[in-house]
Amino acid sequence: MSVGALAEIEDLLRRRVGAGFPIVAIETREEERALGLVRSVLSGRVVERWTATRGGAAAVDDLVRSILEAGEDPARVLVALDVHRWLSDARVARALRDFVAGFASPAPPIVLVAPAFELPTELERDVAVVPLPLPREPELQAALDAVIQEQPAPVLGEREPLLRAARGMTLLEAERAFRDAAQAGSSAEASARVGSEKQRVLRSRATLELVEAQIQLEQVGGLGVLKAWLRQRVLAFSDRARAFGLDEPRGMLVCGVQGCGKSLVSKAAAAALGLPLVRLDFAAVFAAVSPELALRDGLLAVEAVAPVVLWVDEIEKGLGGDPGDARLGRTFGAFLTWLQERRAPVFVAATANEVDRLPPELARRGRFDEIFFVDLPSAKDREEVLRVHLSRHGRDPGAYAVIEVARRLDRFSGAEIEQVVSSALFRAFSAERELAQADLDAAAGEIIPLAVLYEESVQALRRWAETRARRASADRRTIELFEP
Repeated sequence: MSVGALAEIEDLLRRRVGAGFPIVAIETREEERALGLVRSVLSGRVVERWTATRGGAAAVDDLVRSILEAGEDPARVLVALDVHRWLSDARVARALRDFVAGFASPAPPIVLVAPAFELPTELERDVAVVPLPLPREPELQAALDAVIQEQPAPVLGEREPLLRAARGMTLLEAERAFRDAAQAGSSAEASARVGSEKQRVLRSRATLELVEAQIQLEQVGGLGVLKAWLRQRVLAFSDRARAFGLDEPRGMLVCGVQGCGKSLVSKAAAAALGLPLVRLDFAAVFAAVSPELALRDGLLAVEAVAPVVLWVDEIEKGLGGDPGDARLGRTFGAFLTWLQERRAPVFVAATANEVDRLPPELARRGRFDEIFFVDLPSAKDREEVLRVHLSRHGRDPGAYAVIEVARRLDRFSGAEIEQVVSSALFRAFSAERELAQADLDAAAGEIIPLAVLYEESVQALRRWAETRARRASADRRTIELFEP
């Protein structure tokens, strides 16, 4: 959503009411924000709140009675909270239909508020669903101003870092974080406290994880084409890019052989773009009672944090299940719609190993800016990977016959090359001496690469990529490895 997101939603709600929808459903967990929105749009009317606690053990009966009485007084508007739990009840659905039958604009609609709605078929055409996004900067700014008035604190003077850190929180969560930040000893600590609270909030959503991305592109061996593509987009989310007329990049789908750097380059993308990295866990999505709600919740939080890199690792495991599974179908459809229609600056970095499990719709152009194929590293790429890992462990690559070792590591993935270096270091350490060339040579001979064991799978992966993806490395010599 844009900076004026709340104003846009208020305008949308006002249009839905003006169009004569008898029932308006506001999707949100923030009831007070929703009530404030209703009071603003339906000003001059008394807002009557209904909750299950009012009806007690006879909540359904009380809800039915409240719905049937809602049309009797045009000066009152019924707002039913958490009513999604009872929409499947035949009596509630019938009462809502009876209200619709007797409704005549400009009478006020019934307003339903809940985190998500699964509408009965008979009500779908009469209900206007309005999703309420998480608060953006104007609302967060107002909340911060209110906290400063309550408890003036010099450490809250630098507002931009605080507001940036608070993105992705509800208004109440942000207010609590700001109050905690006011007790900090410095501006830096205040921002850190808000950021720490956001991490806690994201973890509480279960589907999301804020990942510390400290991997630089230079620490990723090989994949020259992909890295060059990312470097061209380093400033893609800046004001300069907007002024130049550039759209924010939508993201990339990286497919390929296991252990060849797909996840690593996804992390490096966040560092290169200078954006936070948030991981979406589809296992947690489908573990939820309502996967659709869990996904929607997560994506709303991601949009609120934007600009951000959304990392979806091994996406085929989350979306490549039984096509006849209704829950999977609805969740997959919701994710595809979001990929296609999102407006927030979210760069999606998705990876996949088993491309045959990928739904064809996912790879369609428009979902991602580019689809890359990561093959086994060529001899040149293997040299680069070896140098990266030797340097990471404090060794000078120039002291070893890197080119010769790289030749011996034919058909090795990047992860397997890393294991060679690690195994060689263990050999040297156990012998209480410095790493020697002989250690690297011995370790190289001990590992059988998976590409040898699963040659057919690698070949199938390459055939898929030949017409569907762009190669992440410019060196095509590795393609010939398995060809007669």
